[in-house]
Amino acid sequence: MTELIITWQGLLFEAAAFLIFTYFLNLFLFRPVRAILKKRVEIIGSNEARQDNLEKLAETLNEEAGNERKNLRFEINGIKERFRKEAQAEANKILSDTKTNAAAKLKDAIEKFNEEKIAILHSIKEKSEELSILISKKIIE
Repeated sequence: MTELIITWQGLLFEAAAFLIFTYFLNLFLFRPVRAILKKRVEIIGSNEARQDNLEKLAETLNEEAGNERKNLRFEINGIKERFRKEAQAEANKILSDTKTNAAAKLKDAIEKFNEEKIAILHSIKEKSEELSILISKKIIE
């Protein structure tokens, strides 16, 4: 068996080879990988920032939409109430006009009835006078 002989020139050569190897490894492998990882972190960071901004915007828009819905409900209820009051006022006006017209028609009907009643009574009176005259003539005969 051969013995392993370690010399300081050999150690120096091995150390220099190791340093040169790590330099090239760093130059061709680690730097590009670090650059890619750095870009990736930047992209992820910007995407996270955009996502946070979009989430805040979505929350703001959702709150505004909720407020708009509430405002619209209040407006709709106000409009409904206004139309209900207008309809009630119109119904009351129609009822009032109808009552007035009905009262006028009833008054006209009562007047016509009284006129007809007077005419009928006058007619009955004339007929009874005629009848009494006929009866008196019959009795006299």
